[in-house]
Amino acid sequence: MDEKIQRAMEQIVEETLKDQPQWEDAYNKQTEKNGETETEAEPEEKRIEESRRKGSWEVKEILRQLKRKYTELFKKKKWDKKKLYAGAAVAAGTLAVIYLCGVWYYSGRLLDGTKIGTLDCGNMTVEEAEKAIKEQVEKYSIEVIFKDNQELIRGKDIGYTYQSENLPRTVLEKQNAIFWVKGLFIGEDHPVSYGAAFDENKLREKLLSFDSMKKEHMVPAKDAYIAFEDNQFVIKKETPGTVIDENLFLEKVKTAIEKGEDSISAEEEGVYAVPAVKQDNENLKKQQEVWNSCAAVTVTYLFGDKQEVLDGMRVKDWFTYDEAGNYVENPDGLMANIQEYTAELAAKYNTVGKNRVIKSTATGENVTVEGGNYGFSIDQEGESFQLLYDIQNHVNTQREPVYAQKGVVYGENDVGNTYVEVDLTEQHLWYYKDGNLLMDSDFVSGTYYNYERRTPGGTYYLKYKQRDQVLRPAPNPDGSYDYESPVDYWMPFNGGIGFHDADWRWSFGGNIYLYGGSHGCINLPVSFAGGFYESLEAGCPIVCFYR
Repeated sequence: MDEKIQRAMEQIVEETLKDQPQWEDAYNKQTEKNGETETEAEPEEKRIEESRRKGSWEVKEILRQLKRKYTELFKKKKWDKKKLYAGAAVAAGTLAVIYLCGVWYYSGRLLDGTKIGTLDCGNMTVEEAEKAIKEQVEKYSIEVIFKDNQELIRGKDIGYTYQSENLPRTVLEKQNAIFWVKGLFIGEDHPVSYGAAFDENKLREKLLSFDSMKKEHMVPAKDAYIAFEDNQFVIKKETPGTVIDENLFLEKVKTAIEKGEDSISAEEEGVYAVPAVKQDNENLKKQQEVWNSCAAVTVTYLFGDKQEVLDGMRVKDWFTYDEAGNYVENPDGLMANIQEYTAELAAKYNTVGKNRVIKSTATGENVTVEGGNYGFSIDQEGESFQLLYDIQNHVNTQREPVYAQKGVVYGENDVGNTYVEVDLTEQHLWYYKDGNLLMDSDFVSGTYYNYERRTPGGTYYLKYKQRDQVLRPAPNPDGSYDYESPVDYWMPFNGGIGFHDADWRWSFGGNIYLYGGSHGCINLPVSFAGGFYESLEAGCPIVCFYR
């Protein structure tokens, strides 16, 4: 071989290697020209990709330089064909040596551009690759995403250790060192095929240490429900809550770690307890529809300065529904519920027979008056039918209940300021009108020591008043009467007991009533009875008591 040609080849290699900084500048400019950006890759990935591209570019550059040098030599001197062929043979021999060295080198190392998982293992021995994989694996961590926060589980927290499956050796055995040059230009990726072990007890302990997994921090899910707002029923959306099925989530996290995933979302994995009834539940919608048919029903009962409001929120419960929430026609059931409600009203607001407290005119002290038929009494049957009508016609109204009888005023003192105080112990009555004493008088009541004739205490109404009546007891079997007493003024208030004049008596008051009293009526002096009759009105409260 011509020495000049050999020297020229050596010069080409030396100058090519010496020009490496200029190649790098050219490489960088070419990269910018191609519009490639490096900001999107991770730092490690950038380094690997940069090395691969740079190495490939250098090899190509060497070939271009060789071509350029040979071209220059060819232009400078005229070589004969023999010398030219000899030079080509030398160049080919040089490349062959380089190639064979590469085959030898990569027979024990992974080809350049070889990736196992995300790790660049190019040019590594099997041992080096195993070590690099182990280091990468044991740096593993997984982000656990809850609804309210995020937590991190590190490999060291759960005893996470690399379990070798000799993937680098498998890759080495499968690769063909003959094609080592290919790795300079085209990398080869191998999916992850290594395993790792971890301590499940430590994983459970770590997972349960997070605030989001503690019972006291969990908010229970709440079903969608129907609420009454602005006189209509509306469906309130369900509340998901943050209660987690810890056993299910533990299994989900274990699976994610076994797959090497870097994050897991509790919500996406479906481990949160979900409401049983959601806003779009068909049964809930049907129920809302039926209830809204009742929503317009509002009956406000008036009891003086007190009110009792019946609205659709309660009326809805009086209807009958099947298991699917559909309305079922049941008029008897509806009426039974209405009657139960009117009975509640009566028990709460009826005052007939209840004790009343009155201030004794004689002593100035309070006296408790028991019994009698005076007061408010709801007509439960009449009110039930009225309420049924209101519901069926979706009535919105304010009214008093249907009464069988009424007191004069509402409140604790339902007697009012116009009444007759009958002190059976004092044997004296006082007639108050509009709070002022209008008249008073002694009287004689029923015989006290004859129980059948004793005048009972209690609060009553004056039923009516009549002139010129003959008072008789119940007739005997033969139709006769034990007595007949003509009176000018008759004012009954308790069955056959009432006020009347008694012209057969010469004295009133005192203790006459104990043994010589009436058959139960209040005997009045003739001089008092006429004016009393004229002043007294039917319906006036009569309060009778013994002290």
